[in-house]
Amino acid sequence: MRSNKKKFLIILISPSGGGKTALYRRVLNDNENIKYSVSFTTRKPRVNEIDGVDYNFVSQKKFLEMKNKGEFLESAMVHGYWYGTSKEYVSQILEKNNIIMDIDVQGAKQIIQTAVDQITIFILPPSREIWLKRLKKRGSESEESLSVRLDSAKKEIMQARDFDYLVINDKLETAIKEIEDIISAEENKTKRYINIKQYIGG
Repeated sequence: MRSNKKKFLIILISPSGGGKTALYRRVLNDNENIKYSVSFTTRKPRVNEIDGVDYNFVSQKKFLEMKNKGEFLESAMVHGYWYGTSKEYVSQILEKNNIIMDIDVQGAKQIIQTAVDQITIFILPPSREIWLKRLKKRGSESEESLSVRLDSAKKEIMQARDFDYLVINDKLETAIKEIEDIISAEENKTKRYINIKQYIGG
């Protein structure tokens, strides 16, 4: 029996260092029918980041030109850099596949206000101590930067109840399973079936 379901956007939200990257990469590896939303950003690539794969790295001038033309589904300045999601890119992917993305609170709230079919999953580190350890492990954060991110995280965590689901990212395998269970349940909601009658020959 062939599935005939509407595709949807899966939004992972968490403070920096919450573990979104490791989670979405595993979800993508486990699910061929889910594609990744490659965002645009004005920040410089980190070590091992690839343009067009991890992000589309562009100048601030180029980003603002796209923003002024209304090309972004959402856009936000985070820690001094612009980030945005292409409307056209998401629309093309959703024609055939579900799509997963990782963004901040303000970007997620912008998408919630659009007509795009989406679910939101807030990823929370198990503790402040573990969260700080993960950030420091990156080796790319100064003490000043850590302080800024901690202040932002406090504000973002206070908004966790504004989203559909909450996953505590303590043990990676457990968190991945919870996310994939959420996606599976959402895929099987009756509202996502395009034509239920076809299953009884209607």
